[in-house]
Amino acid sequence: MIEETFTLLGDATPVQLEESGITLIAPGLMGSGTAHPRPVAGGGRASIGERDTLALAIAESGADDRYTLSIEAPTPAAGGAGRSGVGGVAADEVLLQVPLARDEAAYLMYVDESGVISYHFAESAAETPRLPSRAFGAASQSSFHIPLRRAESRGGGDGRGLFAKVTSKIIKVIVVKLFPDAVGGATARIVRAWEEKFRAHGGLHGGTWADLFAAIPTPIEDISPAAGRRSLLLIHGTTSTTAGAFAGLQQQEALLKRLHTRYDGRIYGFNHHTLSRGVAENVRDLLASFRRGGPYTFDIICHSRGGLVARAFAAAAREHGASLSGIPCAPAAGVQLAVDRIAFVATPNAGTIMAEPKGIPGLVERLTNVVNQLPDSALTIAIGALTSLAGAAVEAAIPRLPGLADQVPSSDLQGELGAAAGASDRYFALASEYQPTGGLVDAIKRKAVDTIFGEVPNDLVVPTAGVATTQYFKLPAERVVEFEPGRGIHHSAYFQQPEMGRVVEWLEGE
Repeated sequence: MIEETFTLLGDATPVQLEESGITLIAPGLMGSGTAHPRPVAGGGRASIGERDTLALAIAESGADDRYTLSIEAPTPAAGGAGRSGVGGVAADEVLLQVPLARDEAAYLMYVDESGVISYHFAESAAETPRLPSRAFGAASQSSFHIPLRRAESRGGGDGRGLFAKVTSKIIKVIVVKLFPDAVGGATARIVRAWEEKFRAHGGLHGGTWADLFAAIPTPIEDISPAAGRRSLLLIHGTTSTTAGAFAGLQQQEALLKRLHTRYDGRIYGFNHHTLSRGVAENVRDLLASFRRGGPYTFDIICHSRGGLVARAFAAAAREHGASLSGIPCAPAAGVQLAVDRIAFVATPNAGTIMAEPKGIPGLVERLTNVVNQLPDSALTIAIGALTSLAGAAVEAAIPRLPGLADQVPSSDLQGELGAAAGASDRYFALASEYQPTGGLVDAIKRKAVDTIFGEVPNDLVVPTAGVATTQYFKLPAERVVEFEPGRGIHHSAYFQQPEMGRVVEWLEGE
């Protein structure tokens, strides 16, 4: 495919692209556009400011970064001209029809001029009439409605994110292969394959803080030197790693020194699969790290889903030989485990309905916009998992992924952990009510997924109240830090906040 330019005249006439076979209707847009081919050498499309990070993540997920359109045209006011033309497209919408092979599906990534990202999935053939197309031999055509956002150009940006600069509307067409097995098979296959390949460095790891934050961690082959002494364990959340989840702590050098002193350097991370494996499987894998007998005591700092792993690990330590979700979770003979204090950071202790199958597209979209604001290292760690989830979400019926299903409020695991909540007097919690601003408001509000949370305060991913309060326990105010909306603390912005000092003070106490 060669680069192809096109003109938008602000009417409902279908614009048919020769090279890609794409057809689009944009009745409210007056300007120009370009269909960009894949770079011959791979990587991002430099002409539109796309970083290699995104291209690499899409490739890692097993998808095809097939087409990218850039559109130079201002978005009109919503509802200015009503719906018109084939497919009933409003002035502030674009209808895109994409040719595909019979065993393919696609999703779109729309990046507005401010850098806010939204994902869009194909509509049923009954919802949208077929448009004319120059892709005469295509086995199928998929149609996508994209509500446009009015946004100011981010220009050169701040050096972070998937795009170094954004000066136009960008629409990426990302194609995934479907497999001829049961419904839900593509989802499980894509996610499992991605985690097995790109989360291969699992298990306990340690060393210096630099080692803990390294992309390739230092594995702990023998943890027996920690026997008889208190240690600190870091447990990350969904799609992340120790290095990704706790990256914000690198801005808190004084706190890192205090933690090193408190635990005499015995600080460990636990990397694990958070999508294709459930919490009980994670705990079983963690317990397998303890091969030599002895007493081991841990305090834990955990982020998001990692808090459920922490509670399950604590339950396994208290109830030697018990099982979780039908999986035996017993330490080896002679191993005596104890979990003393747990600091929950944005943990869905009361569950989050974003983990329901219907919430996965919204979860991917929100987390993408969150990590798009993070330093490059944390962004690189998370974006591959998110693109694999987005690719999985093309299926009409998204199955329950084990690692997400445990976070649903009604899950069996939530009930099992609730019944074992006797140690809540040793819990501390950080939660936030986050209010989106700018284009992110439109990206969320114009999606049906926003009805999932409704008016319930949340940090974009986890309900605010459910970190410190469940039907089984409620933490007192002195052991809860709750960020007000004005602070702008989203799900992945906790660890660089000065209030982390409260957590360290609590861990240093008796």
